[in-house]
Amino acid sequence: MWKYTNIRFIYANRVDSIFNQEGKVDSLTTYIKSKYALMQALRYHVDSSYLGPYTEIDPRTITYNKPIKIQ
Repeated sequence: MWKYTNIRFIYANRVDSIFNQEGKVDSLTTYIKSKYALMQALRYHVDSSYLGPYTEIDPRTITYNKPIKIQ
């Protein structure tokens, strides 16, 4: 498993008229080390958070610390 920390991204939510806001997630864990797996985990986290299911994340703006392999 891989732990990503200090994840930052830019998001928009057209329903709530929010554009170009910065979001931050402290940590996410994935089974696979890949940008696609991180994006899917981030999408799931954002859908279930206060940002809501209508939030669009710009994948070009995702930054994070180097992933850590955990047991």
